[in-house]
Amino acid sequence: MEDFERKLNRIYGYLERNKYDGMVLGRRDNFSWLTGGEESGVVLNTETGFIYLVITRTKRWAVAMRADIDRAMQEQLLGAGFEPCELDWKSISKEEQAVKLLEGGSIVSDIPIEGAVVDLEGIYSLEYPMTKAELARYEEFGKLCDQILKYTADKIHSGMTENEVKRIFVQQCAQYDIDIDVLLIGSDERILCYRHCTPSDKVVEKTLLISPALRKWGLHANLARIVSIGEPDEKLRKRYDDVCEIQAEIIVASKKGVRFTDIFDLQEKLYLEKGYADEWMKHLHGGPIGYMLTDGAVMFDQERTMNTGQAYEWYVTVSGAKSAELVMNIGDEMKVLSLGGYWPTRQYGSDDKSKVFLPDILIL
Repeated sequence: MEDFERKLNRIYGYLERNKYDGMVLGRRDNFSWLTGGEESGVVLNTETGFIYLVITRTKRWAVAMRADIDRAMQEQLLGAGFEPCELDWKSISKEEQAVKLLEGGSIVSDIPIEGAVVDLEGIYSLEYPMTKAELARYEEFGKLCDQILKYTADKIHSGMTENEVKRIFVQQCAQYDIDIDVLLIGSDERILCYRHCTPSDKVVEKTLLISPALRKWGLHANLARIVSIGEPDEKLRKRYDDVCEIQAEIIVASKKGVRFTDIFDLQEKLYLEKGYADEWMKHLHGGPIGYMLTDGAVMFDQERTMNTGQAYEWYVTVSGAKSAELVMNIGDEMKVLSLGGYWPTRQYGSDDKSKVFLPDILIL
């Protein structure tokens, strides 16, 4: 419960600083953050969960329908000091009940609720710095991602379809209780034409991109790996090295106290220097990651700076190539957590200060 108490204290501090009487957490990702990876969702294609947490500096409630409240109290919130607030299908909504519990006080929420201020960015900022337990989970998760990607890649051969690759990958994720929030798998000309290649029945001829967003213990990892059947051609080699060189420079620059807007500006500068000015606006460029999929809004906030104990995903994409890895600031040193010793790596950066190892093109 040490992590839980630490996170509660962050919430109390936030409420005090911003003069709110209570907070409502309705999103699945924020429920996972506070509970150390528990899942509040039942319908899993929505961002909101079936259990709402209502928190003041003196009381806390779990608001849920009768079908969910017992499981919440006996399994997910056991010992956490939440008072159950049970609704049935003829009752008022969970949103209305949350407001009612707070008796007209000033409310902040992570979902739209009438009478409440929505401050998702402010609530997301409470995730950092991550705790030692979260760091240990993230390191284990990163290694699993590398292992699963390598296992899948080793099964690929010419003549397979993208959907056949998908089935291998999904089976491996299921084996390790890893959920898939996004799965992009594209081959050959599809990688050149589309940023988001959802798997199809196209046959893999030469080049394959696997780019998933994975989730375990509530934590996310968004990745990209390229496989070549036989030696890659010169165009692919250059594009891939270019995106990895950009990735390496961004990772080196990601230090405590650096503004996210400065990282954003650096990315644009590097795209221009590499000759990809026309590619800059074709895809988002990442941001902090954790229980949220990606908090890209901070890239436009002049006040937000990077912190220790914070994880990042930088999406570096050009037509035909992509680099995305799970990176974390540990003691103000950047570490690529999604390299677990399975996938071959290549050094990028010109000297010891700028040296970064990133996944290479896997040649089959």
